[in-house]
Amino acid sequence: MRLAELIGTLSLAADAGTGMPDETGIRVATLAATIGARIDATRSDCASAFYLALLRFIGCTADSEAAAALFGDEVAFGSETQGVDYGNAREVMPAVLRHVRKGKGVLGGALAMARAFGKMMSMANHMREHCEVADLLAARLGFDEGVRAALVQNAERWNGTGMPNKVRGEKIAFPMRIAQVAYDAELGHRFGGADGIRARVTKLRGTSLDPAIADKVITVADDLATVLGVPSAWTALLDAEPTPHREVTSEALDEAIATMAVFADLKSKYTRSHSSAVANLAAATARSLGLRPEIVDDVRRAGLLHDLGRVAVSAGIWDKVAPLTDIEREKIRMHTYVGERVLARAPGLARVAEIACLAHERLDGSGYHRRLSAAQCSTAARILAVADVYSALLEERPHRAAFTPTEAAAEVGRMAETGALCPDAARAVLATTGHAPPKVDRVAGLTDREVEVLRLLTRGLTNKEIASALDISAKTAGHHVQHIFEKLRVTTRAAAATCAMRHGITA
Repeated sequence: MRLAELIGTLSLAADAGTGMPDETGIRVATLAATIGARIDATRSDCASAFYLALLRFIGCTADSEAAAALFGDEVAFGSETQGVDYGNAREVMPAVLRHVRKGKGVLGGALAMARAFGKMMSMANHMREHCEVADLLAARLGFDEGVRAALVQNAERWNGTGMPNKVRGEKIAFPMRIAQVAYDAELGHRFGGADGIRARVTKLRGTSLDPAIADKVITVADDLATVLGVPSAWTALLDAEPTPHREVTSEALDEAIATMAVFADLKSKYTRSHSSAVANLAAATARSLGLRPEIVDDVRRAGLLHDLGRVAVSAGIWDKVAPLTDIEREKIRMHTYVGERVLARAPGLARVAEIACLAHERLDGSGYHRRLSAAQCSTAARILAVADVYSALLEERPHRAAFTPTEAAAEVGRMAETGALCPDAARAVLATTGHAPPKVDRVAGLTDREVEVLRLLTRGLTNKEIASALDISAKTAGHHVQHIFEKLRVTTRAAAATCAMRHGITA
């Protein structure tokens, strides 16, 4: 499997998670490679620009909770503000205020705007979270330090007013500068073809964008519009990938799929490591039933990818304590459709995708999104569905406490009796589960207490809440958090949670 297919799939998920139109990332990558060639960039820089364009937003789930608190629906906000220059306060502030006051009346709208204005002050820290998480995920995907260093400059601007470090001019990595221009060229094309490219790039030349690269793009805008005006953006992406094409080994594929799971599970503080728990349980069950090794691998990978589409739904819905509205429930039910659509592009993921998108189907036809019957659900899909239910029940949710293993087993048994879950799969999954505590990986020299603190931090608890849970002072909790940051070599809570999920240190 080619790396471009794999990272292209992740890019499609990032589009969904940020509210960008479908195929934005892959179109930008195609342009980045094309622009690199036009400005006589080295093959290495062209390749880096190509992959950076696909990777730029893989940290977008890092602060979904905070973004939802600010914007209400962070995905809808991203969709509604396409074209806004986020580095220009005169453009972004009115867009934010218009969005947050929508549907709230005069008084409610004023209060919402006041709250939003206060929270806007923390945007630089949120961008730092994006960057750190993107760096950690890119490392797991096998990218070198050069690409990763460029990736954390995603939101920097040529004039030094970007975030999080206000890097200026040529100190921004050359491949990232190419990717930045490609992004705005794609946006301009979407709004106005070749003329739109010229207008958008001219507007941002010298502020957000490298003027030299911008000038070249302006002169070849007609050619770039032709590059984008093709029937299949996916085919164009694969054709544009600089040679030699990078291939992914089976081992690297497993690591990449696990990385996608982290990307999805970061969407909500209630789902940290959910996908890996489902994957491990489903694979162990499939193995215990004597299924072929390749099917066991497919089931495990499907477990990791089964909730990839959840990034398209606002964290405000996933984390909502009050009862969901009918519209909110429908959005949740559609996340499997988004996941199926994202995974469908890469032929190398076809078998896995067919299982993954059935995780929420039920044998009595009450599941989603296809509402399949029992005859249409394979053994692998039945195992995955039970593993997903059992694992989710053991996890806390905003509207309920976590079930005990005994309670979760009873609920799985009840659903099997009523025909929602396969009785054979339910028996096999429950036979596989045990009550022993999970093995903890003492990564980076963390102490037992630091592991406890990290678990609670991963669940989104504040220092004060961690202190209360562990019966320690808030100051002591803060010291533990700082020691954890130092040992994990991160500076944000989202990045620490990403490391915890990587090593199985979760609640």
